[in-house]
Amino acid sequence: MSVKVPRLLMGTSPFIGAGQFGVRAFKYYMTFYMQPENMVRLFIKSFEFGVKAVQLLADKTIKALIEASKRSNVKPFVVYSTDFTDDRLIARIKTLEPLEPEVVAIHAEIADRRNLDVVSKNVKILEDFGITPGLATHQPGITLKWVENENVPVEVVLAPLNKIGYAMDPDFNESLEAIKSCSRTVIAIKPLAAGKIKPLEAFEFVYKYVDSVAVGVTSEEEMHETYNAAFEAYKKIKGTSL
Repeated sequence: MSVKVPRLLMGTSPFIGAGQFGVRAFKYYMTFYMQPENMVRLFIKSFEFGVKAVQLLADKTIKALIEASKRSNVKPFVVYSTDFTDDRLIARIKTLEPLEPEVVAIHAEIADRRNLDVVSKNVKILEDFGITPGLATHQPGITLKWVENENVPVEVVLAPLNKIGYAMDPDFNESLEAIKSCSRTVIAIKPLAAGKIKPLEAFEFVYKYVDSVAVGVTSEEEMHETYNAAFEAYKKIKGTSL
């Protein structure tokens, strides 16, 4: 099984009010997760902008993307992250079925425990459903080395990558080296460091090391600025259009 991940994915961490957004997290949660129509609207705008891949999280976000797909007649490329295991993982896969997810990643809360038996069991479930298995990490400098050393049976990894080392545990240098040495497809997450880095500066760094990036947006204006910065940076670094 092999999958080619798009070079830019719309992230959904703002939609669930993820903790990295600090004082903005509650506002994002109330604006998006508690008002799913706002998620639907931004998904559709992203499709119109040409970014039809989504790094997806959480139940209401799944439903919003299904609705956006129906309204726009777009089949998005879906990378979903989950901390569910066993029967709960099977139930979540069935919830995702209308989207036909290409990749399901085992969440960092499980992956960063680095238990090969647990990860392999979940990978087997995903493969039985014809889904490419992946994992997410909050500790790229440690977990990605483990993936390589233990030949963990995943094809895609999601790892924080940004020029200031935000959320790159145990430290920036060790994490960057692990990402550079990783033989799996790496999707960079947290490229803007929760808004601490300007988009163009962020993407010019990240695209030096990976081909795929997931970035969250919270408005059409922000989407326009962020996606254009990604397009510009990718062409500058890779010498071809995104």
